[in-house]
Amino acid sequence: MAKSHSIVFLYKAASVPDAILERMRAAVPDGFSLTLCEQSMGAEQRRAAVARADYLIVYTVPFDDLDVAGDVRLLQLLSAGYDRLDVQALARAGIPVADNGGANGPTVAEHALLLMLSVLRRLPLHHGALARGEWLGMREGLSLRELRGKRVGIVGFGRIGRDVARMVRGFLAEPVYSDAAAAPPEVEAELGARRLPLEELLATSDIVTLHTPLTDGTRGLVDAAALARMKRGAILINTARGPVVNEADLVAALRSGHLGGAGLDVFEREPIGADNPLLGMDNVVLTPHVAGTTLDTWTRRIEFGYGNIVRVSRGEPALSVVNR
Repeated sequence: MAKSHSIVFLYKAASVPDAILERMRAAVPDGFSLTLCEQSMGAEQRRAAVARADYLIVYTVPFDDLDVAGDVRLLQLLSAGYDRLDVQALARAGIPVADNGGANGPTVAEHALLLMLSVLRRLPLHHGALARGEWLGMREGLSLRELRGKRVGIVGFGRIGRDVARMVRGFLAEPVYSDAAAAPPEVEAELGARRLPLEELLATSDIVTLHTPLTDGTRGLVDAAALARMKRGAILINTARGPVVNEADLVAALRSGHLGGAGLDVFEREPIGADNPLLGMDNVVLTPHVAGTTLDTWTRRIEFGYGNIVRVSRGEPALSVVNR
């Protein structure tokens, strides 16, 4: 009988519903076994599982057991972000790290669009008033705006950024982008998106939406100086990582009236505290780091992750590796 390949899933219970764990169990490829290692499991038990693993799947937890991962052939993330891992140390150990292959791209892009529209139409203000029994009617009508005709500046033009460009064009908005690397000309032509220096993007966009990974170079990217460059009345959207934005500087820009609003799914510290000043602003829309979470996304994550593991088991290179 052929040896079964061992897959170990490292995760945090609060981030993975039981129904998804059942889907993962049911979808394990033939010839593979799955071991679940929840974050609260004892270190000794977890390290023993990692030591036996041929493949690791990791979601929303750090990985600190490299010294016992000598047989691991692939570390497969279910997320797009990899800032919780020392990917270069894993590369030196010969372990490729793959992200989710864009599985959450459409979901995050839709959520960014949702935040844009919610801020433009001041959805929390009107919903909150109705919930309190107050009918605002058209009282705030002149403070509401539409997406049509606006310039949307996309910071980070990977899979998610490109999906955002495609979506905002459907609303007859103009996408522009800033990225360290230019997109292929055919992609720019398809999406009608021009590449601009970050300073020009900030200064000319009605909406700035962030889709960059968290790295040493992007931590605090949107600080007081960057916010001051933005157009007066512009809107900031962040569905990337909280520390890309200096939150205190953002609060100051909102309080001063320089920014017209913000839509945030991620924060410097999560979960946010009840005293966070962003909670008291009616031109700010907040969601609890759920931009990449839908049933559809989970289905794609599981399919891509298992598919990538099967590829490696056949001697083929993994897809979507972030630490070559």
